[in-house]
Amino acid sequence: METAAACAMLHSFYTEIEKVLKVIAVDFDKKLPPSDSWHRDLLAQMASSTETRPPVITGDLVARLGELLAFRHLFRGASIALMRWNKLSPLVAKVDGVHREFVSEIDRFRLFLQAESSGRTE
Repeated sequence: METAAACAMLHSFYTEIEKVLKVIAVDFDKKLPPSDSWHRDLLAQMASSTETRPPVITGDLVARLGELLAFRHLFRGASIALMRWNKLSPLVAKVDGVHREFVSEIDRFRLFLQAESSGRTE
């Protein structure tokens, strides 16, 4: 039961982060990556600056999120019965740090938005 809960938590955690990144991609870049590997390409897109925004996340965070993305793909295609705690526990242990890092980087992006907004109104 604990393994199933960990799987669901890891899946949901990554999915919610991806939703935030998708909103930024659509609102600022006006596009999502068109490839079959769009999930991974979205991470790369968000780590790059564009004409309308700075990088949203760092390359370091891309690497950590890539691990969670790989798990999510495995989780969607495999039975929970095949999941093993010894494989999941390192990812579970990283969630708090990834969460803190993501919030910090999104806060940095929010400050960019505030600066842009105040610059437009002057």
